[in-house]
Amino acid sequence: MRYSSRLFALGLSAVCGCFCLVAYGFSPARADETAAKEDRKTEAAPTENSEAALTAAIDREIAKVWERDGVTPAGASSDEEFLRRVCMDTVGIPPTPEQAAEFLDDKSPDKRAKLIDQLVDNSHFGEHLADLWLNILTGRTKVKDSADAVLGIWLAEQFNSGRGFDQVMYDIITAQGKMSDNPAAAYYGGKRELKTPDIAGEATRQFTGVQIQCAQCHDHPYEDAWKVAEFNGVASFFAGTKLRRNGKVRPSQGEVTDNRVQQVDLEALQEKLKNVPEARREEALEAARYSQPKYLLGDTLKVRDARLWRKAWAGWVISAENNQTRSYIANRFWSFLFGMGILNPVDDFNSFNEPSHPELLQLLADDIGEHGYDIKRFYRAVLKSRTYHLSSADTARKAEAWHFASHPVRQLTPEQFFAALISVNATAERQRNIGNDRNPYTKELQQAKSYQKREAAGKLGEKEKKYEYDLEAIEKLRDQVEKMSDDWALRRAAAKGYTRSSDDDEETEADGFSLTIDQALLVMNGQATTLLSDWSKGSVLDTAVSKFDTDPKRLERLYLVVLNRRPDDSELKRSTDYLKSAKSKEDAWEDILFTLLVSTEFATTR
Repeated sequence: MRYSSRLFALGLSAVCGCFCLVAYGFSPARADETAAKEDRKTEAAPTENSEAALTAAIDREIAKVWERDGVTPAGASSDEEFLRRVCMDTVGIPPTPEQAAEFLDDKSPDKRAKLIDQLVDNSHFGEHLADLWLNILTGRTKVKDSADAVLGIWLAEQFNSGRGFDQVMYDIITAQGKMSDNPAAAYYGGKRELKTPDIAGEATRQFTGVQIQCAQCHDHPYEDAWKVAEFNGVASFFAGTKLRRNGKVRPSQGEVTDNRVQQVDLEALQEKLKNVPEARREEALEAARYSQPKYLLGDTLKVRDARLWRKAWAGWVISAENNQTRSYIANRFWSFLFGMGILNPVDDFNSFNEPSHPELLQLLADDIGEHGYDIKRFYRAVLKSRTYHLSSADTARKAEAWHFASHPVRQLTPEQFFAALISVNATAERQRNIGNDRNPYTKELQQAKSYQKREAAGKLGEKEKKYEYDLEAIEKLRDQVEKMSDDWALRRAAAKGYTRSSDDDEETEADGFSLTIDQALLVMNGQATTLLSDWSKGSVLDTAVSKFDTDPKRLERLYLVVLNRRPDDSELKRSTDYLKSAKSKEDAWEDILFTLLVSTEFATTR
């Protein structure tokens, strides 16, 4: 592909713009000592009026802070801003050119509300939320045995069915067995190993938004009440949880079990071991350290059977008295829609970290609790608020980002970015192969049958590694992963590959497109971008240009394909002038499409 030196004369978003984006009191209640019932029913679907009341309350609380601080909010977003924003925030993929044109041409006053309802009920809604939560629960690249795919499909089903998220959390926290039988067990099964203090710190942060891991080795540096003993008490709930793998059995998958743990008097043991060498003393104390379950800043669990401890902690997490979990979940889902929480960092609730809108956070927490952790209700109410509909193009006066007085420009997640590329590719008559992902268990089932056939015939090699194949388990996993659509599997596979190439020195996974030069080169010179902007028979360009007889109509089609909007007058003039002056029309059209694909606007929502 040839790139003209006049590429930048188009005056569109600069190629490098994609990588220079502007970044935009804990008091847990005591829980019952018995596990919450797994089959507790979520409350009935809320009425439209109750959702409207919640929407009005959100705007009222936001406006109170504007008035207090003398903030003048931005105006309402244009339909072009809103359309791409709401699609990316709900289903994780942009609208098709036809959908965009239909929405932009629709003059109905309630078209935004109707679109929101349709998107929340779309099957892609669950897929998008599953992507977001998988990155929290498992990460993209450090998970084993395709456990993220198994857990992701299960999560998508829960979100799409409208099941209460408290029950989803309970199922994950208490999951036992193998993921072939219990997909929720993939949360543990995808880990390389389970260490009691590690899983306790992760689970407390991921499900309650409290970071107590600093108290593992020493008293917390700024929370006086969070002593090492408090951490040990929380970690003890997971002391009996074990993950076992049998390297000779296929499919490879861990089995999660809860074992008995002998409760030991730690103080008495420490006294007894005073004269024992330090190395041996620490080894002896390790098991005893996590044998007394105690709720954080709460009571000690009196149940002695360690096989029930994890269920007891899960019951505490989702108990009606636990305001902390409700506040965290409200804050987490709010952050998905606004790029930041009402309290930040979103998973670090502590006595020094104050929410920007405490009354609003409590309002949302209460509503989530009262309506059975109904996430679809939450989304509909927030998405229909004036706050969500504010423009990012208009500048709010005297406002900080936390005022939520204008909508932030946000980077797409890797999954969203590759979903957008796939959507562009889908508009071509002859779609290009921009990636490949196959069900790993389909291939494993074939290998298993071949192995068993050779084994029965006595044809295994003497030095060949011997395996025991569980065909039923492989078939279950194959059928589970088969539920993942091709596009979803492709964008997740692409996001994984992108993340692996973008980890920093501390192995922190990248979640945007502004961290490294390598990321910029990957997008600008990557195979997918080059293929999509190339001109060949049936390509994106050929399909768009051949269907229309004038350059303005062709440009309109390309803008709808890539940016989900029509070009404004200045963009249309610059592009048509460039086409008229170009020596090669084909090269000029390639330049235009390439520029759109690597623009800031394509890599963001606004």
